[in-house]
Amino acid sequence: MLPVGIDTLKATIGRRGGLAKSNRFAVYITHPGKKPTIFNTNLESIASAAFQSGSLSLKSFIEDPRDMYLLCESTSIPGRQIATQETYTDLKAIKKPYAYMNEDVTMTFHVTNDMYVWDFFNSWQQMIIDTQTKGVAFIADIGTSITIQVMGNNDFIPVKSVQLIGAYPVSLSAIELSNTAENQTLKCSITFAYSDWKEEGIVEGFAGTVARTGDLITNSVNLVRSIFN
Repeated sequence: MLPVGIDTLKATIGRRGGLAKSNRFAVYITHPGKKPTIFNTNLESIASAAFQSGSLSLKSFIEDPRDMYLLCESTSIPGRQIATQETYTDLKAIKKPYAYMNEDVTMTFHVTNDMYVWDFFNSWQQMIIDTQTKGVAFIADIGTSITIQVMGNNDFIPVKSVQLIGAYPVSLSAIELSNTAENQTLKCSITFAYSDWKEEGIVEGFAGTVARTGDLITNSVNLVRSIFN
């Protein structure tokens, strides 16, 4: 093997587009019980935000589609484990695969004063198991697609895009409050289970982002029409 040095390492990294950064990512989550819209119709949330900020502006009525991934502090690309069992051939143990298992995905979010993220996932969990009626929903009714993207140096084209299929929140973490945490902000963690995940190509990942934006605009136009008709 030929000797290598720091210049060879730098050349390899440069040839492959540079090192990927862990803080360059995007997540796209659709609530199965809410239509994507640019209009915030949650009057309680609007009132809470206005009270905390001391003012009410047009921005209070806008539901920015970037809110969820801007508030997402951390997440992960899911892993996959191959389940094996030992078989014996010629007095030698050999591991043979027979199934695969997907890891749950956990996301951590910043919590704002209107409790937007907490309310978002709490209402989703209420769809799964109604704590009042004790009813349990079908997975087909509460699962949705979640896209996790690793962004490179470009803000629009992901270098890796993974879609969680039939995902739903199985765990909404407690929010810790403390008199000793004066300079800390609130966060909550959500753990998702899902039926499977698949990798999307660069073109497919970019097209998915454009499609989500298109759906948002279409739904918003329809909402405006229904308001003024």
